[in-house]
Amino acid sequence: MPETVDPVVSLEAKELPVRAAAARDLAVLGTVEHLDLLVRRAIDDPSPGVRLGCAAAAADILSRHRTSPAADRVTAEHRAALLLAVGKADPSHNVGLFQVCGALGTEAATHRILIGLRDPRSDVRAGALVGCLRLAQSATAADDLEARLVPLLDNEKIRPETQADLASVFATLGYWSAINGARRLAESPAKGIATAAAEAVARLSRPPGPDGLWIDLGVDAGEVRPGARIAAMIATVGDKVYTVSPGDTPKVTASARPARTRHLLLRRPGSKEAAVEVLQLGRRTAWAQDADEQVDFGDLLVRANAWEVIRALDPILPATASTFRLRGAAALREGRADEALVALAAATGMKRCPVDAWYFHGAALVVNGQPDSAKESFEGYLTKASKKAQFISAAREALALLA
Repeated sequence: MPETVDPVVSLEAKELPVRAAAARDLAVLGTVEHLDLLVRRAIDDPSPGVRLGCAAAAADILSRHRTSPAADRVTAEHRAALLLAVGKADPSHNVGLFQVCGALGTEAATHRILIGLRDPRSDVRAGALVGCLRLAQSATAADDLEARLVPLLDNEKIRPETQADLASVFATLGYWSAINGARRLAESPAKGIATAAAEAVARLSRPPGPDGLWIDLGVDAGEVRPGARIAAMIATVGDKVYTVSPGDTPKVTASARPARTRHLLLRRPGSKEAAVEVLQLGRRTAWAQDADEQVDFGDLLVRANAWEVIRALDPILPATASTFRLRGAAALREGRADEALVALAAATGMKRCPVDAWYFHGAALVVNGQPDSAKESFEGYLTKASKKAQFISAAREALALLA
């Protein structure tokens, strides 16, 4: 819920808390039309806190306009004018303006961030680091950005402590080519530098595998968009990408993995939880599925009767009740009755078991010549499932035949 009735009016209020609340509201609800106002208040508001809030809000609005087609709503001329306004301010007056530079995504804005990384003032360098992350985490970041940024770890004009912070940023961004520079910094006699660099080395030396289960929220990395909903669920296996649309009639499509992919480590939009693995497939950003989403993903695949896809995913499925249900259902469909029964027995014996596992378990028991036990599983399914569940009719028919 918004904190102010009219954030534009409230941004001009005398009371500092009201102006701060207005900036927070515009960060979520603001549009392109609010950018000039926010950048102006990020420069001239008397409160440092409000200045930071306005800069962050402007960056958050820009974050919603980095990928197509929304990117066209902020013209090149408007981006240049915003950067011109930012450039007239002393960066130490509001280091949050580097976030605006990072979200503008222009060559001139990138150059200003690079200059900030060499500033003698520590607070300015810290702001430039945040701007660097804003810039590079987007799926729209230039393909050559890693090659431009990683050499900063060996640039004598960059202070060692800033280089160590950069190594941490690069580890978050999945810039694996930064490993040698990070290792050099980890040998520093300065404990703080060595510790930060060693943490970066730990991630950079263990890049994640290419396969996994992901959720596409339809947002860019670093994008602030209220109410983002699931656009698709994704699985990557080898050179294949399987995309499943949500809904009552899910659709499964298979495509080749894009040439441009990278792994990041970021928080989900709006989440305060720990950062999770993020996969960018071209201009698409997807977050690692959590346990509940893996169950939902399995539900979609079963409803779509996507048995070939389930079989293809088998090597990467974790040992959860949901995935044992998938393995069992697929094996049952393909006539591997013994394998199906083992997997489905495991699923029904675990916590957080998908309800339809009981139906598949009953079907596997029938095929394996255990009708009495099958009755119990079908009855259990009917007890646990909703009235509109997919296999209600089939379970009732099976019980009638077993009576």
